[in-house]
Amino acid sequence: MTEPKGDGVLKAWRIYGANDIRLDELPSQPVGPDCVKIKVLKTAITHSDNLIYEGKRTAKLPIIPGRHCVAMVSEVGENVKNVVRGNKVALSPYRGCGNCIECNQGRSENCESKLEYGLSEDGFMTDFAVVNSGDVYKLPERIDDSEAMFLEHIATAISIIGKLELEKGEHIAIIGASVTGIILAQVAMYYQAVPILIDVRRDRLDIASSLGIYYTVDTTVSDAYKKVFSLTGGRIAETCAYMAPGIIPLTRAFEFCRKRGRMTVGISDSEQELNADFRAVVNRQLVVYGESSMGKNMRSAINMLANKSVGVLPLISREISFSQMGTVLEDMAKIPEKYLKVVVDLSKT
Repeated sequence: MTEPKGDGVLKAWRIYGANDIRLDELPSQPVGPDCVKIKVLKTAITHSDNLIYEGKRTAKLPIIPGRHCVAMVSEVGENVKNVVRGNKVALSPYRGCGNCIECNQGRSENCESKLEYGLSEDGFMTDFAVVNSGDVYKLPERIDDSEAMFLEHIATAISIIGKLELEKGEHIAIIGASVTGIILAQVAMYYQAVPILIDVRRDRLDIASSLGIYYTVDTTVSDAYKKVFSLTGGRIAETCAYMAPGIIPLTRAFEFCRKRGRMTVGISDSEQELNADFRAVVNRQLVVYGESSMGKNMRSAINMLANKSVGVLPLISREISFSQMGTVLEDMAKIPEKYLKVVVDLSKT
């Protein structure tokens, strides 16, 4: 594996501000003793990238977008033991600061100043990058490069299931057929629970149905509460995952949990404020968790994907070349409902 010629120059897309993205040539980075140099094979445009491009989310500008990545290891530092040159790897979208109490006690997933690629750190919309060796995970051959773009979503879904202590046979009302919402429904089924996926977009619910999610609720044609009431035999769901504020107001979402139910609220890729009347939480004695982290579930997500326990390829709206990134990001800002996940293949010119 060799670097492109040009005196250590790499190509990278960088967002400079609202509606301003440019393809730059940057100097190559040195590889420290605990670092790994990677040749990026595929990355993806995330919702966070869209928000930064539209000026709706604060980031360290200019920033290289893209926090999902599959790559080939091209060089390793002298202290690196977990990977060697030529390994195919996935990258964690986050890394700990290394300085806080959580990081110093080996719990970097709970870092108080968590750094996120594509937001506070340069991401992977570039042909080469240098990262900490602790952020790379070897991938089994049976995982397709495009499938690996969904590892963070799967890991987050596993984290939500664990936080809710979802049990076999329990219902989980999932509000929002986002990528994570659809994957969460599949992970819930893997744990033998019963997901009910709720959204206003019929096309996304149809994708979920094609992946085996048999209870879907289109709020444009049905009253969501009445439908959930019917599907649960009048008991309402034991658990609820609130993924998208545009589907149902948070205050109403509390109604989907039965008394003493459990609920997660997670919209990590948004700076939108959430307002709600919490009297229902008190009256129903609900337990409500905030959830925006994948925790330590990256390896579990890799295992689940390798065993084909979760289907993700129908969630890809489009696969594009590296050179198309700027044009497609602009189109996504204009017509966001057109896209679920866009994968960027750096082998395509």
